[in-house]
Amino acid sequence: MNNIRYCYLLFALVAFLASCKRDIQKTDHESTIDFTQEPSDNPSDILETAFIKLETNDACLIDKTVVQVEFAAEKIFILTGGERKLLIFDRSGKFVAVTGGRGAGPGEYIAPMSFSIDLHRNIISVIDIAQRKLIAYDLTDYRFISEQKALYNNFSFEYLEDNKIVWKNTDYQSDYGDWSFLVTDREQNYVDKHLKKEFITGYFTGHIKSIYKQNGEVFAYTEYHPVIYHFMNDTVFPLYRLKFGKYQLPPIDYLKKISANNVNFLPELNRSDYVAQYSVFDAGKTFAVFYSVSEKPHIGIYNKDNRHTYNYTMEEFQDKLKIGKVDHISGTVDDYIVAVLQPFDLLEEKSKNYTFLPELQNMVAESSDGDNPVLFLFKVKKRK
Repeated sequence: MNNIRYCYLLFALVAFLASCKRDIQKTDHESTIDFTQEPSDNPSDILETAFIKLETNDACLIDKTVVQVEFAAEKIFILTGGERKLLIFDRSGKFVAVTGGRGAGPGEYIAPMSFSIDLHRNIISVIDIAQRKLIAYDLTDYRFISEQKALYNNFSFEYLEDNKIVWKNTDYQSDYGDWSFLVTDREQNYVDKHLKKEFITGYFTGHIKSIYKQNGEVFAYTEYHPVIYHFMNDTVFPLYRLKFGKYQLPPIDYLKKISANNVNFLPELNRSDYVAQYSVFDAGKTFAVFYSVSEKPHIGIYNKDNRHTYNYTMEEFQDKLKIGKVDHISGTVDDYIVAVLQPFDLLEEKSKNYTFLPELQNMVAESSDGDNPVLFLFKVKKRK
């Protein structure tokens, strides 16, 4: 009788686990996007562009760089480098407010790494890795609402529609350190894990926000795996598989070799002929990938409407568009991808008699070395 009862309980347990299992699903929806090195159209022929010159004053000074840019509720939210603060501008670039402040008190942060916007709950949340806490602010008046201890030392996250959170797992020392993505409820109670890591390291590269939202849906990717995953409630499936023409992502054996004894392997990787890092930016019909090979930056653009790809070195991209020097790509505004143009770079180009686009030329003429950046917006043109 005991054996029968044991077998029944074991069968029930297996059935329960099977019913709860939420592995990454293989589907026919995965598309391959190949950024080949074949000659591409002039970017000025395929892209619609715009510029936003951010207001500069003591309250909103961006001392180093822009880490993340998102657009919601008709406002532009910018997480800065350097002093690390969350600034808000309107669509024209006029400064609106700063969210939270530096410190160790309630609603204050020391090292905010990324933020996520939840339109359903009308909040913007910031993850502070220094104090390991998740801080929520009102999306309308930007006041502090609440904070909770971050149970995992992760850099980025997004809210799912089923009252859960998906985290990019950078806490390699936790119980789930060998998994790429963790799913928790809103109280951060563990729910699920996805995509076993083949390579575990404490060194990170690429855009800090490798989990993102597009049209309210959540997507995610990892540094050395060329697949973009779509998170839909209890289901995760591969959506895009990226290829970089003749270039390849580094093999896992190579990564393990150059990172032996926990050395900082990033300089050697950056010098190699592999794709050292890539970052994804998804806005409407425009899908862009910033990547680097042999310390040379590239940008690939995919038009979701006609499924065409375009690929450029960053030098070629910026010169043909007459935008000076791109510092980096940081996020999205509406259906545009956003790149950052630093005034000191623009003024240096101006001193060399560089010819800018007329709209940008006027902004450069009115800029000084210590001004806030200019946001360069681009998207694929609509079909005629």
